[in-house]
Amino acid sequence: MPRQPRSSALRELAPEIGAAANAMRFTVNIAQDVGDQLKEIAFENRVSESSIIEVALRQLFRRVGPGQLGAFLRQNGACLRRRS
Repeated sequence: MPRQPRSSALRELAPEIGAAANAMRFTVNIAQDVGDQLKEIAFENRVSESSIIEVALRQLFRRVGPGQLGAFLRQNGACLRRRS
């Protein structure tokens, strides 16, 4: 089967993903099941967890406009998380 050309959006993303010079350290808390799935996907595909998260967030930010992002997040269960 012939290889399909990559979309221009993906070509724009690819050089930035995982570049050490472009990295910023974040620590986040995620649900156990999401973390387990993230680790499994990263292992099976030989990519880092942070690469998966970065690609997913970039796609989310491109698909949901800034004006709708807050409502989208709340509709999908997002909230402030604070330690007590």
